[in-house]
Amino acid sequence: MERERGGSGLDTMKTAARLYQTHGRQGLRVAANRASKLAQEGDRGGAMEWLLISEAVQQIIQEKETPDAGT
Repeated sequence: MERERGGSGLDTMKTAARLYQTHGRQGLRVAANRASKLAQEGDRGGAMEWLLISEAVQQIIQEKETPDAGT
């Protein structure tokens, strides 16, 4: 997994992994809701960062929950 840093200093993959560890598949919804809230507040940079985090959570879900994903 590639590590990325957004404008606020969040480590995208680390944040995504923590969301998945804490919330499982619902971590995707948590990240998407955060992105939506930030967009509504006018924080486009923050919203984009959380969209990247939601994509990273989706990647983790696919890697962990898809049989033979690593082969």
